[in-house]
Amino acid sequence: MSEGKKPCCAAAAAAQLGYLTVGGHRIAIAQLDDILEKAEGAASGGENAIRSELLRLVKIYNYIPAMAENTYEDALFSEYLTRHGKGKENRVKGK
Repeated sequence: MSEGKKPCCAAAAAAQLGYLTVGGHRIAIAQLDDILEKAEGAASGGENAIRSELLRLVKIYNYIPAMAENTYEDALFSEYLTRHGKGKENRVKGK
């Protein structure tokens, strides 16, 4: 999907689902792969910037209950680190 564009419809977004464990539950996240890739642009701002960007991007395509934002943010950041080959010992500074 091109930069900054939303899918044309729910079916297009659903076609690009990824799955993430959030608070012990397996959750479908529309556009997960694209979101994790796009968040790389925030890496120069440190961990807080990446976390904020991940949550911002996820909320474009997915409903996130306000009371669950921190839990989603933790799960997203963990997945981001995994996909970018960064273990806990190599965490981005800033949080």
